[in-house]
Amino acid sequence: MSTVVTLPRALRPAWVEVDLAAIRANARLLAGLVAPARLCAVVKADAYGHGAPEVAAAALDGGATTVAVALVEEGIALRESGCASEVLLLSEPTARAMGEAVAHGLTPTLYRLDGVVAAQSAAAASGRVVGVQLKVDTGMHRVGADPAAVLEVARAVAEARGLVQTGLWTHFAVAEALDDPFTAEQLDGLDGTRRALIGAGIAPGVVHAANSAGALVHRAARL
Repeated sequence: MSTVVTLPRALRPAWVEVDLAAIRANARLLAGLVAPARLCAVVKADAYGHGAPEVAAAALDGGATTVAVALVEEGIALRESGCASEVLLLSEPTARAMGEAVAHGLTPTLYRLDGVVAAQSAAAASGRVVGVQLKVDTGMHRVGADPAAVLEVARAVAEARGLVQTGLWTHFAVAEALDDPFTAEQLDGLDGTRRALIGAGIAPGVVHAANSAGALVHRAARL
């Protein structure tokens, strides 16, 4: 598939050419590398300027099983482009946006009790069971539940009518630094959370952590 986007007249003879065949081939290579783990293609920020609908389609064709975005608006745009795969939201939607996330079949990430309440309300309004994933902050310090609080959030999801936990994840901070032990520490933290949930009788769902660097160079991160 080839897409030509016409931009406003520019004064510099510069443009970007995106090779979707290369993206498809790269996805196929990565999917084979991490198997039997599954590949999720992150296409937030319009696939980092490459065109989210086209890149998502190419990555899925190459072997990715899921795509992920940061914002509800980005997920809606994928749905409107015809994307039928699971679309994971990497940040917790606001209460105002949660209903739209559920209506468009997006998978919210949760890490606050207020987020659980909003997701439960949206699920009740939709009349459907909504899958959600939990994010634990193991050291990236961007967003996510504190390890000491994540069990409380997981229990709230387990007790919420209309919600089911389908995943647990974290975000590596320095996976590209091969001699830094912090990635292993983050993996230990994630596994500790996984074991705590199981000990509390809560199924964590799909557990994942690897960004690109994590998938390429940290075998233990191919969960």
